[in-house]
Amino acid sequence: MSAQRVDKAWQQKGLKEYSTEALVGTLGHYGISVAEEDFRKLSETTFPLGIAQQWKAQWKGTGPFKDFVVAAPVELWRRWLPDRVAPYELTDTLASLMKSLLQLLNGAADAPVAPAFEKMNGLRARLPVDDKGGPQERFMQEALAPFSEKDAELFDSLAETLARSGHGAHAESFADLEEFFLPDRKGISRAMVRAARGEQDAAVSDLVKLTEDTARTPIARILAVDGLIHLKANGPAASAGRMLLEWAESTKDLHLALDLVPRLEHVYKAQNDRVSLLDLVRTADRLNAEHDRIHPGHTRHRHGR
Repeated sequence: MSAQRVDKAWQQKGLKEYSTEALVGTLGHYGISVAEEDFRKLSETTFPLGIAQQWKAQWKGTGPFKDFVVAAPVELWRRWLPDRVAPYELTDTLASLMKSLLQLLNGAADAPVAPAFEKMNGLRARLPVDDKGGPQERFMQEALAPFSEKDAELFDSLAETLARSGHGAHAESFADLEEFFLPDRKGISRAMVRAARGEQDAAVSDLVKLTEDTARTPIARILAVDGLIHLKANGPAASAGRMLLEWAESTKDLHLALDLVPRLEHVYKAQNDRVSLLDLVRTADRLNAEHDRIHPGHTRHRHGR
């Protein structure tokens, strides 16, 4: 173990100016013995925050060094794995892109949108992907974890807001990015952009097709129903939701069926369709009873009341 160690000022100065030996020495002093080979082995299955989580159980640092166990893997990744993208790089790049787009929406004509997209697209090409060509789920979980709920709301609405504000090309680009990062939204973000540009009927048609696509995951089909609800296309939303509910029941997917109940409840109330609401209550009772029979003791929030 190295005798060199990081001093208490690291919290103000960051870790870049400290030697690798000092980083490793500090980790060792507080309970984590690690060499580059060990770190590379860990990196085969996880990323910096995941490594920190594994180390925390053995970590003895307190006070100024309580959070060193989280910061050190990030810095060691930068030094020992410089050719591999780390989740924090995507976090920072996405935050910068969203900031520049928000500046544009707030009237800053000189907002650095083009270079922000260029940097993002360059990074996107280097991201670790799964066998379907989408970004690795664990990587994305770590990259998106630092964002607040407010940030998430901005991310979700940004493409649509850009389209509604007349920034069609940027809206399309951001929707494409959104669907790449979150594959279950494939086709949905673009539909929202179409609707915001005045193509409501086409957008609704696109979303209905997505709800019918059995090749999509159940959550992806539910998100398409959510899209219809968002566009206040209550008739198509009711038809698609009911169809999907019947399909979920026929395939014994109780959780999918139960997740559809509050969505249909919302639509039927918007339509003032009391007959369908009453039928939905009966359906919800039947589904909850079946769920309780299969999963005794597993309580769910009851809908359809």
